[in-house]
Amino acid sequence: MDPDYRKYDVTRFFDFTEQDEKLITEIYDLISLSYDITVIDIRESPYEQFSSFDMYPLFIPRICYLVKDMNNSNNPFYLFIVSKVGINSKGGRLDRKYDTIQLWGLKNLEENFGYISINKKRLMDKIAGIFSSFSINFKDPDFKDFYVVGNDSFKTMSFLTPKRKETIKAFPNENFKIEVRHSILSFGIPDILTVEHAEMILKFLSDI
Repeated sequence: MDPDYRKYDVTRFFDFTEQDEKLITEIYDLISLSYDITVIDIRESPYEQFSSFDMYPLFIPRICYLVKDMNNSNNPFYLFIVSKVGINSKGGRLDRKYDTIQLWGLKNLEENFGYISINKKRLMDKIAGIFSSFSINFKDPDFKDFYVVGNDSFKTMSFLTPKRKETIKAFPNENFKIEVRHSILSFGIPDILTVEHAEMILKFLSDI
């Protein structure tokens, strides 16, 4: 990997640890084996449009990649190396050593689907769903293990095509987070970045 990703804003990368840089390089090299990958300025991505909805108040984008399938350049998506800020019980920021890096992706969709949130069902999600006026009551028994929230049931059902449902159901890590804001999809695993997580996220964004 050419480490000149620093040229975009050196002040945003000086606090990467040596271990962080090694992992980032390994993931970049992995992606470049099967995809065209380019480091771009974050302003060239949909991030600012998406984050205007205050999606990630504690996530700080560090590096942005534009990723394209070598066989299908019409299906691009964006990957972000982000820093998850460590906070204490009172909400204050901890020292840099408590921060972690994660990988999140954004993808432009073919139409406006309103607001949609999807995650694997857990007990607290089920309880919260009782009180949510935006929850979608699915009749599809094959999708019963997922908690889906949307502000427009028609748009939500339109988004969840059979192919997309199969892609979501096949994802191997149950901690994933999907959020759609109008025509932009956000996807990631809110855990510390690993090569395995990167491979899973990459495949999902390519398939969804």
